[in-house]
Amino acid sequence: MPRPKEFDPERALDKAMQVFWHKGYEATSMEDLLTAMNLNRGSLYDTFGDKRQLFLKVMDRYCHGFIGEKFLLLDQPRPSLQTLRRFIHGMIEGAIADPQRRGCLIANTAMELAPHEKDIAGKVCQALKIGEDAFFKVLTRAKAQGELRADKDPRVLARFLVTMMQGTIVMIKAGASAEAVKQSAETAFSILD
Repeated sequence: MPRPKEFDPERALDKAMQVFWHKGYEATSMEDLLTAMNLNRGSLYDTFGDKRQLFLKVMDRYCHGFIGEKFLLLDQPRPSLQTLRRFIHGMIEGAIADPQRRGCLIANTAMELAPHEKDIAGKVCQALKIGEDAFFKVLTRAKAQGELRADKDPRVLARFLVTMMQGTIVMIKAGASAEAVKQSAETAFSILD
């Protein structure tokens, strides 16, 4: 009978996520992960596999946990466009306030690994689709409530917002001023009017 784990795998994944998010995949060593996760090598390999397998698990956790929870904020009873505006401002403010300027794990991974790692590119696309679908849902609700003009396509706008948000997060990571980033968001909002 296998021994019960003496650590919480979900917490360990969260710690690994923080390391990958801060350093990137290539710059993260196994020692970095072992230290952050407070595990020995055997426990890490037995539970998560090698570094690549661990990273794929981190991506799943980020997509379905971290991102999924954030997008639940769009399911509010108040007017949809107001909810959307509040959500985007909150995401931007959070990224600006991050002293490490980690950016977005998805954007970071897209730039670092997606061009030459097919399965990781698939995870990136999956994450972007989660965002697109969440934006589509709130924009469809806005259209039904008469907040969005009849000639506006919620799917096209949802894709645009994903692109804008990812670009904005890259700008923040690169050191763009808060004012420049906020101006980009305001321009996006003007397209919704």
